[in-house]
Amino acid sequence: MKDLVTGIVAGAFSAFYLVQTSGIKIFGGATAGVTAQTIPRLWGGALLLLSIILILRSLLAMRRAKGGDDEKMGVVAVLKERREVVCTFVLLILYAVLMKPVGFIIMSMLYVYLQVWVLTPPEKRTKRMHTVAGGLAVFFSVGLYFVFTKYLMVMLPPGILK
Repeated sequence: MKDLVTGIVAGAFSAFYLVQTSGIKIFGGATAGVTAQTIPRLWGGALLLLSIILILRSLLAMRRAKGGDDEKMGVVAVLKERREVVCTFVLLILYAVLMKPVGFIIMSMLYVYLQVWVLTPPEKRTKRMHTVAGGLAVFFSVGLYFVFTKYLMVMLPPGILK
């Protein structure tokens, strides 16, 4: 049941991702087979294929099972058991949605900090962990912004820090 829910969520996400790749602009002179849409479509297709395999594998396992406790769990129970996965999906969606209005640096800091918090077991969430997570979030967010904007000439959304 766990793999079924994960496969369905990943399949829905990859289908959405594949639809969105058609919105990537292809600049003139790109008459070759490889364009700006090629790699995103490849990743989306691979994720969709893996999601379908995961769904099929889960359905086959459920058919073979004779009613173990794990297979009788409801969707809510599976989501509670997979708290880290659900929280990671929610964080990624919020990160993508709020990137443009809030900005790359602030959203990246929040995302890295919250992702470390989600993935850290509750008994290990100490003051030191919060300090290390905050330091990593600031260092990597500012560092990546600097590398992308100054060296790679990739414009990232400044958001409210204009």
